[in-house]
Amino acid sequence: MLLRTLALLAGLCLATPALAQTSITLDAAPVALIDAEINGRPVRLEVDPRMPDMLALSTPAAERLGVRRLPFAQVQVGIEGGGSMRGRIARPNIRFGARAARNLAGIFPVPVSTRADGVIGPGSLPYDIVTLRLSDDAPTHRDIVLPLENADLWYTQADVGGHPLRVIFDITNEASIFNRPSARMFDREGAIPAAGDLAERPLILGLSTNMQPVTTQLTAHGLALGPTYARTIAPLLGALEEDAVVVEGESETPQPSLTIGRAALTQAGCSSISVNRRARQLTLRCAA
Repeated sequence: MLLRTLALLAGLCLATPALAQTSITLDAAPVALIDAEINGRPVRLEVDPRMPDMLALSTPAAERLGVRRLPFAQVQVGIEGGGSMRGRIARPNIRFGARAARNLAGIFPVPVSTRADGVIGPGSLPYDIVTLRLSDDAPTHRDIVLPLENADLWYTQADVGGHPLRVIFDITNEASIFNRPSARMFDREGAIPAAGDLAERPLILGLSTNMQPVTTQLTAHGLALGPTYARTIAPLLGALEEDAVVVEGESETPQPSLTIGRAALTQAGCSSISVNRRARQLTLRCAA
């Protein structure tokens, strides 16, 4: 009797269907926007794959939406070698149609987007599969499937010029960007010769930093980088002599990274970026 009961239970377990995957596709021409509700009030959010799994709102938007700040909780967002800003923390309930999510939010005293009420990372959207559609699929295409360490962060790893780099995708800005550690590394190797003057340029959430335009033959995930900038506090030097001495200040060094811009994706005929959270995979669909 016991064996028969166990067999019946096992059969019921095997017969239980897996939960259906939920998915959403957002048109990202020119940027990805999603409509939602916070406290029953409509809000439009810009979806930016450079963002972590959080929401950023300006103070006026948060006040309009009735978002309550957590007491004594603050957040500071900064760019190494660039600007920074301090804000308050909230944890509002957000409804995306019939689906709900509770997200960590930073509330900042400056506009965080020129296109929407706020900016949200795609990892905060309550769907198993999130697709950002950049354009129509090419007649013949290929899928570049990349593993993710964290399904809520759209960051991949790639070998770039013989070095492991964190690679991020930017669907908002045309240019690709090396961060300061990777810029220093490739500058020493002569792989990113300067192609213009150093100047302050906007980066994200209204923050700016110094960048210099460069030319490069480097690729990531098989993609040419298109127009490219290097983040740097001083003009690039180019390849150094073997006996050259370089003096650097001591500071906490972030991981070398590369942000691939929209122009590189367009040049490669990439029509979409998609993340399957359950599989922990990011897929680029590009022309074959």
